[in-house]
Amino acid sequence: MSEPSGVLVAEQPHYLPWLDFYEQVARSDTLLVLDNVQWLRRGWQRRTRVALPVGTPLPPPTESAFQWLTIPLEGAHRDTRLGDLAVEPNQPWPRKHLATLTTLYGRRPYFRAQVLPRLEAFYAEAARERGPGSLLRTLLASQALFHEPLGLSPRVVLASTLGRPVEEKTERLAAYCTRLGHDTYYSAVGSVYLKPGPFRDVGARLLWQNFRYPPYDQGRPGERFVMGLSIVDVLSNVPVDEVRAWLAPKPWGPFAPRAPGAAS
Repeated sequence: MSEPSGVLVAEQPHYLPWLDFYEQVARSDTLLVLDNVQWLRRGWQRRTRVALPVGTPLPPPTESAFQWLTIPLEGAHRDTRLGDLAVEPNQPWPRKHLATLTTLYGRRPYFRAQVLPRLEAFYAEAARERGPGSLLRTLLASQALFHEPLGLSPRVVLASTLGRPVEEKTERLAAYCTRLGHDTYYSAVGSVYLKPGPFRDVGARLLWQNFRYPPYDQGRPGERFVMGLSIVDVLSNVPVDEVRAWLAPKPWGPFAPRAPGAAS
């Protein structure tokens, strides 16, 4: 059996995610989609942050400087698995979301060339989705929408295909490293519950994301930069080649593996 190698990233599926998510994908050999977890009514899975309406001044820093776009659900219950959720087929949310994004970003320099054609194709397909699992399919399509222009080609695996997970969250992710043959788990900063011990027990490293990208022109002269908006905001305002450079994996720093033969 070959030695474990490579980087695992495990995330719940998200709707048109933020740039930090794509930096994780750029680092990964496998993107494990946690579709077997309970959905969160106020979570990020079916929501994305976009800019405030054009002409609306930003509120004070203590208040939210964004608005949510949310995919409506059909018959969702609190104990429903994320992978079993269905989008609401009787609401024209794809048309409304596309119209909102076009209104918000239509005058930004790169929206019509880099973003709009992909959004139009995505929402046309999303409008045809029905039934259990339709939310997951929609979220996966939204995540992958900009993989090609960003130079990303992760191996995508659904956690639901790997059998029944263990209950403890850290041990579950460590077990996924073993199952998928990877020796490194790359975690988002927000996963504060993770503990290094279970990863060490299976011979894997736990590394934390430390990604920063420069402020870019969001079309609000004299106002502060708003972090954490959807990839749509980024690619509407920044040339895709520049964004690719931001995502290019940097050295792991003090966590980098030792060179062969190096002294301990």
